Amino acid sequence: MTQWLVTALLVLVGVLNLAPGIVFFAPERSLSLYSIDLIDPDLAVAMRHRAVMLALLGAALIFAAVRKDVLVPVVVAALIGKLAFLFLVYTTSGVNAELGRVAFFDIGAVVLLLIALVLLLIALVLHLFAGK
Repeated sequence: MTQWLVTALLVLVGVLNLAPGIVFFAPERSLSLYSIDLIDPDLAVAMRHRAVMLALLGAALIFAAVRKDVLVPVVVAALIGKLAFLFLVYTTSGVNAELGRVAFFDIGAVVLLLIALVLLLIALVLHLFAGK
């Protein structure tokens, strides 16, 4: 049951990370997702690259849900990325409301990833004690 729940949590967070990938193919979606108009070519390149990086992280999380040998490093990488974004959002003045909404989803993702790690740790401890 624990493995199933961990898998479900990783797939859920992975899908959340895949969604912004649409900005790579449709940069105009950045306006509805982030309230950022990509009229500046430099900003468009940076945001489209961000979209690819988030989609790659989402794919890695889904892969880690199936391949447990890469689960911990992928989850740690996801946590670092999400926490860095949250730090920037909450320490930068003048951030728009849409970025606050994105941050809200990232807080939820951090909670889900931490739950997955705790469940894995509990399963490991129970496995170790069952072996003795």
